[in-house]
Amino acid sequence: MRKLVLLVLGLSVLLLAAPVMTQEYYTEGTISRVTLLKVKPGRFNAFMEDLRDNIRPVWDEEKSQGLIMDYKIYLNSTTDTPQDWDVALAIQYKNYAALDGLVAKVQDLTLKRYGSKGARQEALNKRVENVEVVASRLMREITLK
Repeated sequence: MRKLVLLVLGLSVLLLAAPVMTQEYYTEGTISRVTLLKVKPGRFNAFMEDLRDNIRPVWDEEKSQGLIMDYKIYLNSTTDTPQDWDVALAIQYKNYAALDGLVAKVQDLTLKRYGSKGARQEALNKRVENVEVVASRLMREITLK
């Protein structure tokens, strides 16, 4: 019985120490939402126009209000399969707390941009005609110590 108690106690100490041990290798940085998109055939120009005319102005406003730190757009130059992604959209946030209440704030911005919920929904419906989401990931940047 004593061996079992010591074993449980020892494992508990190891489990509690694991998160502390990992922090010795890096410091935590910003959070990014990275969305990988596959552009539908013949829809690249329409998608790029939508990015320029509708998405970028909202992101610029989010950035000016401090809701996001930055955003990046990437083109995939090395596809592995025909189903691979074409465009990656990355939005950078200061930390996880920046995500609290974000949906409501962004909805207000997009409503101002589009003028009505109906117009906003119509723009989203058109966007779906241009691309499909391959993957969406929430990632933390780390800096090695």
